[in-house]
Amino acid sequence: MKKLLAALLASASFATPSFAAGLPQPDSDNAATQPTLEIVKRFPADFNMIGVGVSRSGIVYASAPATMKRYSASVVRIDPKTGALIPFPDKNWNHFENNPTDRELWVSVPALWVDDQNHLWVLDSSLPSVDQKVLPPKLAEFDAETGRLIQIYHFGSDITPADSLNDVRVDTRTRTAYITNEWGRGGLVVMDLDTGAYRLVLANTRSGIADPEQHLHIYGELARKKDGSLPVTQDDGIALSPDRAWLYYRPLTDHHYWRIATPDLRNAHLSDAELDKKAQYLGQSVMSGGIEMDACNRLWVGDIENHGLYALTFPEGAKTPQTQKVYDNPDVLDWADGFAIANNWLYISDSRLDEIAFKNSRPLRGATTIYRLSLPPCPTQKK
Repeated sequence: MKKLLAALLASASFATPSFAAGLPQPDSDNAATQPTLEIVKRFPADFNMIGVGVSRSGIVYASAPATMKRYSASVVRIDPKTGALIPFPDKNWNHFENNPTDRELWVSVPALWVDDQNHLWVLDSSLPSVDQKVLPPKLAEFDAETGRLIQIYHFGSDITPADSLNDVRVDTRTRTAYITNEWGRGGLVVMDLDTGAYRLVLANTRSGIADPEQHLHIYGELARKKDGSLPVTQDDGIALSPDRAWLYYRPLTDHHYWRIATPDLRNAHLSDAELDKKAQYLGQSVMSGGIEMDACNRLWVGDIENHGLYALTFPEGAKTPQTQKVYDNPDVLDWADGFAIANNWLYISDSRLDEIAFKNSRPLRGATTIYRLSLPPCPTQKK
């Protein structure tokens, strides 16, 4: 396996630098010039929020996956008047049972996303600890305003308990869902929403798995899982370009960024080897989990190693992304884990995973929180 990984990664033509030295570094003198992060919701300790989705009218949804423990709810809608957490779509879906009878329920939900038709997509990765023949991974589609269930798509045994579906984007024009696989073989799932047919592509390829020579650091120290091993997270963050022509994606535990043309992903006649050649390496920038692209083609990312927020652009011919620091106060924003864009606001989920998920986690300093930031105008194009 190590020889396979080495061969795959060598073909990507990247080195392993001391990356942080090349980034714009935090500056305590810029506090007055930083944008304001508005608090949308702070969550109680029994809801470790990670996923965020926002409807066209501003309804905010949040999810808490059960990968560390089971919480009082898995998916909630935030009451806009009282701030109360309302189980979504109802209490029954949020009442977990190992053997439910004739009903759907949430097992472990890492991601939410609202498409341009105002439909809320809820990705349930399930868990390796449950019987996935009874509780398989699924993708559920709801009306984001009314909460009406529209469709449920289930995954079969080819998505194994060693895999973990992590984030989703939907192209309503081509009726295609794109999903990252953060464990096991990595890669992307491409689903035809008209038929429910899907394929796992780019598994065990240079862009489908994390660079084994790079690892997550927190406060300059290697992050370790509860058993002392180093965390390895394959394809994690995902974003569609505004024209839907490109899918941007990246593993979590390295600094590499990738994109691939969506028509190529939808072409079932292309083999993984052929797709691998079409995946474009975009260079290195901050280590981020969730990513999102706005109408200006800016990719919004969270620096989970240094607790910041950045906007990335990819100039044609450049070997690395143009990395603009937007926010870097670690006393406020700790681990920007997911993003949503609605009504010219960028919503940011701060999951504080560095304080709760690792063997060498620091003491918990705050509550998981959804913030929002008014999106700045599109940069002026240079002639």
